[in-house]
Amino acid sequence: MLPTTRCVIALAVVAAMATPAYPCLNGTIMEGDEAVKAIVAIEAHIDAGSYGAASERLGGGFHWMDRHIEARATDAERVIALRTAPRRTARGAAEYFANRSKQNPKNLRYQAWLAEAYSAIGKREQALAILTDLHKRDVMPDGFAYVTLAKLSDGPDVDTWLDTCRKRAKTKSICVIPTAARRPAKTTRSFQMKLPR
Repeated sequence: MLPTTRCVIALAVVAAMATPAYPCLNGTIMEGDEAVKAIVAIEAHIDAGSYGAASERLGGGFHWMDRHIEARATDAERVIALRTAPRRTARGAAEYFANRSKQNPKNLRYQAWLAEAYSAIGKREQALAILTDLHKRDVMPDGFAYVTLAKLSDGPDVDTWLDTCRKRAKTKSICVIPTAARRPAKTTRSFQMKLPR
């Protein structure tokens, strides 16, 4: 083999190893630092309540080469689905986060997300037990856990938990309980009524 051929092959190998993200037929393969940066950005969007931006990044057709990063991407998808379509996805999310919590008992986010899913499917006592324990130990993982606690509470406790969320959350705008938009009340269209003669 000629020296120049060896040089070309060596450079090709180095170039391939140095490229952390490269296109394939159905998306982009993500690995190394680029994969970590991408998943951290997605998680930051979720923490800020920017689910559209997080979904857009996740929907980039990425193929995660590291199984830990791939698992974090799946976690992100489940959280987005739980918060944007809870009626449709909460049962599956509860099962998913119960399993993840058993696999990773030290990861407090899984416990908080499990409580959030329990809350969405009406398992109030289970959700309260998890969140009360996290609060007592002062290990609430994010502001959304306080929002869930506020949703499960009554009276002045609601404001207490939302205030605590505002003190601790990086993005203060997440510290609200969303309400359904009210439809306007039906009105009688008296101008079309005819009076009897």
